[in-house]
Amino acid sequence: MKRAFSFGDRTIEPAVRRVNEVRRVAVIGAGTMGQGIAIDLLSKTDYEVILLDVRAEALQQAEARLNGLWRRQVKGAQLRAEDAQALEARAKYTQSYDDLAGADIIWEVATERSEIKAGIFETIEQTADPEHLAAVFSNTSSHTTGELAVLFKSEAFREKFLTVHGYFPFEANRLIDVMKGKYASNETFAFGVVFADQILEKTVIALPVDHHGYITDPIFQGMGAIISWDVKTGQDIVQLGGLWDLFTANPFTVLDQTGHMPYTESSRHMGQALPENDRLRVLYDRDGKHYPDWIARLEKEDFTGVNSATRKGFYAWSNDKRPKPEQVLDPSTGNYVPIGEISRKEYWSYYEAAERDRLAGKIKSAESLVHVACADDAGGRAFRRYALPICLYALDMIQDRIATPGQINISTRAGLRYKVGLIEVIDALIGHLTIDGVLELIRRARDENADDPYMVAMLDVDGDTGPRKGRPCLLHEMKKRNLKRLLGYGKYFRTPVAELYFDTGEYKGCYLDLKFHEPPSRDRACSIVFNSPMRGNVWNRAALDQLAHAYNRVLQLHRAGRCGAVLFTAAGSGMRMLGADAREFNRGWFERQKGYVPLGEAEAAAFTRKGMRLFRLIQRSPVATIGVFGEKWGGGAEFNYFLDLRYDVRAEGFIFDTLERKTIWQQKNTYNQPELDYAILGGFGAAGELKRLGMGDSIIFEVFDQGMTADRAYQVGLSNGVFDDELEALRRGYERARLMAKDAPYSRALFKQQLARGSDDEALAKETGEIFNPRKNPFVSTGLLGLLDRGARAPKMNYACLGTELPGWSYPVDNGMVDLDASDESSAESATHGRA
Repeated sequence: MKRAFSFGDRTIEPAVRRVNEVRRVAVIGAGTMGQGIAIDLLSKTDYEVILLDVRAEALQQAEARLNGLWRRQVKGAQLRAEDAQALEARAKYTQSYDDLAGADIIWEVATERSEIKAGIFETIEQTADPEHLAAVFSNTSSHTTGELAVLFKSEAFREKFLTVHGYFPFEANRLIDVMKGKYASNETFAFGVVFADQILEKTVIALPVDHHGYITDPIFQGMGAIISWDVKTGQDIVQLGGLWDLFTANPFTVLDQTGHMPYTESSRHMGQALPENDRLRVLYDRDGKHYPDWIARLEKEDFTGVNSATRKGFYAWSNDKRPKPEQVLDPSTGNYVPIGEISRKEYWSYYEAAERDRLAGKIKSAESLVHVACADDAGGRAFRRYALPICLYALDMIQDRIATPGQINISTRAGLRYKVGLIEVIDALIGHLTIDGVLELIRRARDENADDPYMVAMLDVDGDTGPRKGRPCLLHEMKKRNLKRLLGYGKYFRTPVAELYFDTGEYKGCYLDLKFHEPPSRDRACSIVFNSPMRGNVWNRAALDQLAHAYNRVLQLHRAGRCGAVLFTAAGSGMRMLGADAREFNRGWFERQKGYVPLGEAEAAAFTRKGMRLFRLIQRSPVATIGVFGEKWGGGAEFNYFLDLRYDVRAEGFIFDTLERKTIWQQKNTYNQPELDYAILGGFGAAGELKRLGMGDSIIFEVFDQGMTADRAYQVGLSNGVFDDELEALRRGYERARLMAKDAPYSRALFKQQLARGSDDEALAKETGEIFNPRKNPFVSTGLLGLLDRGARAPKMNYACLGTELPGWSYPVDNGMVDLDASDESSAESATHGRA
C-alpha cells in the first residue's frame, strides 16, 4: 500500500509513523536475493533503492535484470514507459559504502559467513548515522540475531538490528521472518514487523526469541540434509527427494534454483552453532563434515545450480527462458544421467496416494500422506526415515516455546509451499492413528533404522537418547492433557483456522489468508484484512473457513460489548479483492492436456450455500460493517454488496480498447462481474443483492456487461465514498466504523430487521413502543440522556448484550470451528500396513 496504517492499535502507532517516514533503503548484496528485494521495494514503494556490491559484475547483472523486467512489463502493458523510467531512476547501483549515508534501512544480504558480515557491519558503523537509521536488517538463513548483533561494536546499532529473512523467489514468495533477539529494542522490532507486513505485503512470522534459521529454514534445510547422507546415485536424488514432492517439491531442484551457497554455508554454521538439544544437529556434524563429500565436490567445481556458469548442480538444466532439469547428477561417477521415473514396484504408495487424491478431487492431501506413512514399501520407509524426524523437530519447537503450531503450519504452507501444512500432517496422523499410534509409528521407524545411530537419535520420542535425552517429545504431554490436535479447523471445509495455546489449552484464531485486528477499547471497531495479495485475495474454501471463524470472534466481542463495527479491507497495492479461486473450479489438479474436470453439482452448490450462509450472517448481524477496497471482481464485488457501507479507491491501469485494438491507460472498473463470459453465474447472489440495494435492471446489466468505475458506482448510489489515496480511504473508513460502533445494539438490530422486512406500519408502531421500554431495550436510558441533557456529558454506554434479547437476532452457539471429535469418532483406526 506504500504506507502503513495502525487500524486503531496504539501500540504500533510509533512504528507506523516511522515506517511512513522511510524514503531510502540500501541493500548490500546484488545476488539473487538482493535483486529480489530490490524488485519488491521498487515495485511496492516510492523509495530510492541503493543496491551495493563490491563486485562490478554482480551490479551489472542486477541492473540488467531489473531494467529488463521493467521493459518486459511495458511491453506487456503492465507499466507505462514513464513508470519504467521512474523505476530505473529510483535505483542506484554502487560499490561505495559512502552511498549508505541517509539510508533509513540498511539490509545486508551478502553472505552467510559471519567473518564477512563482521567486516560489512564495521563499515556500516563507519558510514551510517544511527540516529537517522530506523533499522539494520540481515537476511541470514542460519544465524541468530544475537550472534550477529554482537558484531556491531556500538549499542546504538545493536538495538536497531533485526534478522529479516525472505524466501526464494523473494518478489514472488509471500513469507518473511522478523526475529528480534535480545539486543534489539521493542520499537525496532515493531518497526520491522509493520514494515514487512504492510510495505512488503508479506505474511510475517514474528519471533521475539532467537532461533537458528527461524522456523522455515531449518525445516527446508533438514528436508535436503536428511536425505543427502543417503544419496549414492542419481536415482536416489529423484526417488528419495521425491518424498518431498508429496508435500511440496524435491529440495534438490529448489536448491539448484536458489544456488547452493546459502545451503552449504548454513550447514557449516549449524554444525558449529546449533545447541546440544537440537534434534537435527546430527545432520550437520558427522565426523567433522557438515554435508556429504558429493555436495562438497559440486561446490568446489562451481556446479551450484541453474545460475552457475555451467548451469549444473544436482541437475543439469536447459537453456530455456524457464529452465527445466534435463539430467540428474550421479554422485557415484560425477556424471549427469537421464532422469528416471520413481519405481512403481518399490514406491507403490506414492502412486496410490496420487490416485487416491485424484479420485477424491484433492491435491497432495493429508489423508494420502498418512497412507504413505503407514505403507510397507520403500515409500513408507522413506516417509518414516525422513519425514518423521522433521515432524518431531516441529513438535520440539512448540515444546521449547520457540514457535506456535500456527506459525509452523503457516511457515510451511506459505514459505515452503506445502499443499498441507506440516502441523496439519501431524494432526492427520494423530486423527488416524491416535497419539499412541503415532508414537508406535515413530518407534517402528526407529527399529527399522536401528543400525543408524544418527537416525535412532532423531527418532527418539521417549527422551532415552540423542539431543532430546531426558525430555520426552510433546506427544506425551498432549496425551497426558487429552489434547488431540494442534490446530482448530473451520466448520465449513475443515481447513486450519486456529492454533492450540498450550498454556491454557484453548484454541485461538490463527489465519494464513486473513489478519484480525482486535477492537481498541476506545473505538469498539475491529478490522478484518484479506491477506493474500499475491493471489488477489481470492475466495476459496480456506478463506471462507477463516472468515467464518473471524466473524464468530466479532460476534463474541459484540456480545461482550467490546465491538460494534467491522472494517473490511484487502492487503496489497490497489487493495484488490478478486472472486472465487478458479483453481477450485476444477476437480483436483488442472492439467492442460486433460482439460476441465467438472465439479459435481452437489460440491459446487455446497460452496455457494456455505458462502451465502456466512455472508447473510454478516449482513443480518447487529454489527455495523464497512468495506474499503479497490478493484473488485466476481465474488469480491459480491461480498461488498452484503456490507452496510462501501468505500472505493479509484484504480487506474491499461484497458484494451476492443474497437481501436489498442491498450489505453485510464480509470479501471472497481466493480466487475465477468461470470457470464465464463459460462457461470455470480455464485454469491450478485443480481439479487444489487436489486436489494436499489439498483435497477439497467444498472445491474451495466455491472455485469461492462463493469463500473468507482465514480460511476458513487453516482448510482452503490458506493458511499470514493478516494484516490489508499491510506486516506482507510483512515476515513476506519473513522466511519468507529462512529458507527456507537450505535446501540438493540437499535441497530431492530433497524436491520426493518430493512430486511420492508414497510409494515403496524409493526413499526409496535417496535417504536418497545424500543422505549428499558426492560426490552436497556440501552435507551443511557442513549436518551445524550439527547435530553445537551449541557452535560452523557454517561458511557454499556454495550454488552449478555442477557439481552436483540430483535430478530440470536448469537451463534458454535465457536466457528468443526467439532472433529463429534463428527469423526470413527476416524481413529489402526494403521493399514499393506496395500489399500
